[in-house]
Amino acid sequence: MATGLEVLGTASAVLQVISFACDVASACKRVYDGKPTTDDDLEEHAQRMSDAVSRIQTRCKTLAKSQSSNDHTKLSEIAEDCSASARELESEVRFVTGLHKKGNLLRAAHAALRASSHRKKIDRLEISLSRCRQVMEIEMMAHLCSQSDAIEIQQRDGFGDLEMDVQNLVVRISQGHTKLEDLIKSENDVTREVIAQETVKASGAINEHVTAEVQALNTNTEAKARYKTFLQGLKFPEMNQRYNDLMSSHNASFNGVFASYKEMMSKENDIKGPRKKNNEETRSRELGRREIDQVWAEFVNWLQSSDSLFCIRGKPGSGKSTLVKFIIDNKTTKQLLSHWNSNAAIISHFFWKIGSSSQNSIKGLLCSLVYRSLDGNREIAEQVLDRFPYLSTNTHYNDWSTEDLRTVLYFILENETRHLCIFIDGLDEICNRDGLTKLTQTIEEILKFPRIKMCVATRPETLVMSWLKKMNVPGILLEDLTRPDMRAFVQKELKPFLTDNTITPDIHRKLTDELIWKAQGVFLWLHLAIRSITTGIQHEDPEEMLLDRLKELPRELEQLYTDMWQRTNENNSIYRNIAARYFRYALNDKGLVPMFPEVGYPSGYPEIWQPTLFQIAGAESVETQKLLFTGTNAIDFPEVQRLCSKTKVAVENRCAGLLRVTPPSMRGRMMEIVGSANELDIPEGNEDVDDALFSRVDFIHRTAHDFLTDTEAGQEIINCGQVSDTEVKIRLHKGMLCLLSFLHSEYGVMGRSGTSFYQTIKLFDSSDPGVLKEATKMVHVLRNLYHNKVIGADRPRWQPQAPFLSHLTNYAQLDDFVISSLKQASSKTLTDVLRESYDPDLSLRYGNYAPSARLVKALISMGANPHAKGVNHKREMGSMEPFVRQGTAFTNLLMFGLKSIDEGERLDSDPAREMLKAAVIMAMSCPDWSATTLVIGRVKQDKEASLMNVTWLSNPKTFVNVDSPWLLYEVDLRFLLLRLLSGLAVDIGEDTISSSQVDELLPKLENPQAKIRFIMTCDTESGDAKTLLCHRPSSNLSPPEITDRLFGLGTDLTEKSESAYDCAMRLVQDPGLETVDLESAVLSLADEGLGFCTLVEAGVVPPLSYVEHLEEHMPYYAVTLQRLRATAVS
Repeated sequence: MATGLEVLGTASAVLQVISFACDVASACKRVYDGKPTTDDDLEEHAQRMSDAVSRIQTRCKTLAKSQSSNDHTKLSEIAEDCSASARELESEVRFVTGLHKKGNLLRAAHAALRASSHRKKIDRLEISLSRCRQVMEIEMMAHLCSQSDAIEIQQRDGFGDLEMDVQNLVVRISQGHTKLEDLIKSENDVTREVIAQETVKASGAINEHVTAEVQALNTNTEAKARYKTFLQGLKFPEMNQRYNDLMSSHNASFNGVFASYKEMMSKENDIKGPRKKNNEETRSRELGRREIDQVWAEFVNWLQSSDSLFCIRGKPGSGKSTLVKFIIDNKTTKQLLSHWNSNAAIISHFFWKIGSSSQNSIKGLLCSLVYRSLDGNREIAEQVLDRFPYLSTNTHYNDWSTEDLRTVLYFILENETRHLCIFIDGLDEICNRDGLTKLTQTIEEILKFPRIKMCVATRPETLVMSWLKKMNVPGILLEDLTRPDMRAFVQKELKPFLTDNTITPDIHRKLTDELIWKAQGVFLWLHLAIRSITTGIQHEDPEEMLLDRLKELPRELEQLYTDMWQRTNENNSIYRNIAARYFRYALNDKGLVPMFPEVGYPSGYPEIWQPTLFQIAGAESVETQKLLFTGTNAIDFPEVQRLCSKTKVAVENRCAGLLRVTPPSMRGRMMEIVGSANELDIPEGNEDVDDALFSRVDFIHRTAHDFLTDTEAGQEIINCGQVSDTEVKIRLHKGMLCLLSFLHSEYGVMGRSGTSFYQTIKLFDSSDPGVLKEATKMVHVLRNLYHNKVIGADRPRWQPQAPFLSHLTNYAQLDDFVISSLKQASSKTLTDVLRESYDPDLSLRYGNYAPSARLVKALISMGANPHAKGVNHKREMGSMEPFVRQGTAFTNLLMFGLKSIDEGERLDSDPAREMLKAAVIMAMSCPDWSATTLVIGRVKQDKEASLMNVTWLSNPKTFVNVDSPWLLYEVDLRFLLLRLLSGLAVDIGEDTISSSQVDELLPKLENPQAKIRFIMTCDTESGDAKTLLCHRPSSNLSPPEITDRLFGLGTDLTEKSESAYDCAMRLVQDPGLETVDLESAVLSLADEGLGFCTLVEAGVVPPLSYVEHLEEHMPYYAVTLQRLRATAVS
C-alpha cells in the first residue's frame, strides 16, 4: 500500500476539491430553484475550491517527481477529472453572481429562463463529482492509506511539520473514518451551514412556483421569384451610375483599338477644301501610326490569349474610363475573347472615389461582380442559394458582409462553367479605408481561379506601379496611343466651321496640330480647350487671336481650370458667389430622387441622381418654396421651364465649364415610367419636361472635383459662396421638396418620405440655434406635405399611411416636439402613434432606434393605450399581402427587442436601455399576460438558428428550404418579456422600476409559455420545383433542443446529443405528426390574431388589378384571395 506523503498530500487536495465543488453545485442549483444563498458566500466557497485546485496542481507536480506507480497514475487521473469539473463550476459561479449586477428584475428573468439549461449542466457535473468521490473512497482504503498506515504516520517525528490539511486527513483515517464527509474536517461543514442560512436577493424575489422549464415554388414562377429576390438584394442603386455617366461608346474616339489606321485616315481625309501635301509629314504620321498599332495589337493579342492580367495606364483625364466602357460595349471585344474561349463572358466594375461607399470600396466591387456573374445565370444562382441558403434573406446591400460576398464570389468562380473576362476601372480610386494593398490582394485571389482573366485601368501612381512591376503585368500607356483618336475628335469638332468657311483649311490644320500637341494625351484637356477655341470662333475672333488664345491655355488641368474660372467670372463677387453655391450643390452627398419604390429594388426604374436642374432652381428660389410648401398650391410647367432655363444658363456661364448639365437617360419617357411605378396613368411626355425636371448637374470630370476640393485655388473658389455645409444641405433638401411638390400637383406622384425625414432629423443634432430653428420649420413643412400626400412612406397608394408623428418618435431630440404636437390629440391618435413607433420585424441593427422611455411614459400619461390592438401601417420590412401585421405597442416592442437579441447587435447601447425601460413601463399595466403572438424560427443543418420576419409568411416558399425548416411558435407575453429582460446587456436602474413594482410584476411572469404550432418543410427540391409541406405537432410541444437554441437560452450545444435541426427533423418524421393544408394553417393563426390578420379583416382593400397580381403570384393562398377579390369587387 502506498503511504508516501506526496500521495497523501495530493489525495487531501482532491478530497477538498470534491467537497467544495459539491457545495458550489448545490448552491448554484438553489439559486436556479429560487432558494436562499448569497453571492458573497458563494464566491468565497468557489474561491476555496479554486485554491484546492491550485494545491492539486502543485502536489501533482511533486507526485510526478517521485517514483511512479499505478496508484499514482490513478490518483493523477482522478485529480485531473476533479479539476476539470471545478473549472466548469467556476464559470457557473461567475454567471450566477453576474446576475446580481443587473438588478432584481433582470436576475429574476435570467433565473426563470436559464434554469433549465444550467441545471442540466450542474446535474452533469454533480454526477461526475459523485463518481470521483466513490473512486476516492475506495482508493483511500484499498491502495493509498489504511487505518494502520495512518496510525504509523502519526507516530513519525516529522508529523507535526506536515500541512494542516494532510495532518487532518491522517487523523480522520486513523480514527476509522472512510466516508468523504467524515474525512474532511468541519471547515467545510461550517461553510455549508452559512450557505444554507443566507438569502440571495434577486432569486428570492422569484416565487417558488416560477418554473425553471421553458415550455417548451412547386412552380417555375416560384424559382424565378426566389432568383429575382436574391438579385434584388445584391444590386445597390449606384451600381451602374459611373458607367452611365461616361461618354457614350458611339461618341468615343477610340478607333485605333480595333480598326486599322487606314480606316481612320479615310475619315480624317474626308474634309472639304484644298489642303497642302507634305510627304515628310505623311511619312512621319504613317510611322507613328504603325508604332501605335503595334501597341494596340498587344491588347488585342491579350484578349485572345490565356494570359490573366492586363493594365491600361493613363494620366488623369486621358480617357481611361471612357476607353474601358468603349471596349466593354464593342462587339469586337467579344469576338476576340472567343479565341480565348468560345463561351467567354464580360463583367465589369467602375470604381469612383468621389461616389458612395459602394462605388469606392472592396465590398462594392465584390457585390458588383457577384451580381453581374449571377444576372441572367439562374443556374449558378440556384447553386449559391443551395450552398448558402441563409443568404436568401439578404434583401439589401447593407444586409451583406464583405466576407459573405467574397465567399459567394469565390464559390461562383469555382463552379462557373463560363470563362469570365473582368474589367475593373479606377484601381487608384479605391477608398482610403480599404487601400490599394487590400484591393490588389483581392485581385490576386480572383486571378487564382482558372477560367478568369482581368483588365484593369488606373492612374500610374507609385503603389500601383510597384504592384504591376511585381506582377510583371503587360499594359499600355494611354496618352502615348491616342494621338490619332484625338486628331479625329478635333477634326470632328472643328469641321462645321471649316464647312461654312468660318475658318480656313490652314488655320484648321494649325489649330488641330497645336491642340493635339498641347493636350499631351489628356482627352479632358482637349475637350475643355476646344470649348475655349470654339467660343472664340463663334465670337469671330481673328485667326491670329485664336492661335494666341490657344498658346495662352495652360497645359496642366489644374492651371487650365483656374484660367477658365478667371476668364469667366473676372472679379465679379456676385457671379463668384452664385458659382460657388452651384459647386457646393454638386459637391454635396449624392442620392437618388425619391420618386420610385425602394422596396424590392431594383425594379427596372431609371436612376435619377441628385442634384437635378429643377432641384437647384428650387434651392435658389425662395418664392417657389413658399408657394409649393403649403402642399396645396402649385406652379405650371412654363414657370418650371423658365426657372430651369435660367439656372442652366447660370451654370454654363458662371461655372467655367467645370459643371455640366446632362439630360436623363430616357428622355421623353420619364414621366410615363414615373407614372407606371406609382400606379398612375401618365401619358408619354416630351423631352422638354424630362430635361427640366430630371437633368443632372455634375462635374465634367473627377479632376474638376479634385481641383475644387484638393487645391488652394479650388478651395478659394468654393469659399466664395458664404454658405455653410449645413445651409447647402438645407437648400438642396428644399429644392428636392420643390421637385416632389411639382410632381404631385402636376401628375399626382407621391414622393418617398424616408429621405426627407432622415435629412431633417439630422439637423436636430446641431447645437446652432439658427439650424435648430430652421429644422423646426422643416418639420412643419414635412407635416404639411405628408398630410397632403405630396410625400409618404414607400408603399402602394391604396395602403393607409401611419401617423406623421410616428416617424419622429425614434429620435429623442424630437420628443418635446412630438409631445407638444399631441397635447390636444385623442386617445386613439395617441395609441396609434405609440403602436406605430415599433416595427415588430425590425431590430436595433443598422443604426435603428426605439422611442425613449420618457416619450413612452408621456404618451401613456396623455391617454395612449399600449395594449390596444391595431393594424401596423408603418412597415419598414415590406408588405405582407394578402395579410397585414397587427399588434399592440407592447407586443410590437417585445418583438422588436426579440429580433434585436437574435441579431445580437447594440444590445448594450442607450437605445437598448430605453427599449427595456419602455417595456417595463408598459408591462406594469398589461391586462392579459396570457395573450400570445407568432414568432417564426428557422433551424439549419449547420446548427445555425435565427428568427424570421413574420411578414415573410406571405411568401414562405421563397425562404423555406430542405436544410432549413421553419418552426411557427406561439409565445405568450411572459415569455417575450422574460427573454427581453435576460437578453439585453443593460441595467435600467431603480429609477425605472421600484422594488415594490418588482414584487408586483414578478408573480405575473410565472409559467412562461412557448409552443410549436406548425412546422414548415420542403419535401423535395429539384431544379425549379419545390414542394412546401406544413405539419401540426401535438399540443404544447416545445422541445428544449429547439426552443433553447432558437431563443438563445444559454444552452451549451456541445453538450447536446441532438441538434435543433435533428430534433426538428425527428419531429417531422414522427408517424403521429399531422400534415395540414398550408393556407388553412396560416389562416387559423390569423383568425386567432397572432400578430397578423387578413387584409379583409383589417378593412384594407386593394384595387382589383392588385388582387389579380396576387392571384398570379400566390396560388397557395387561393381561398384568402377569393375573399379579397369578392370584397374588392363589391
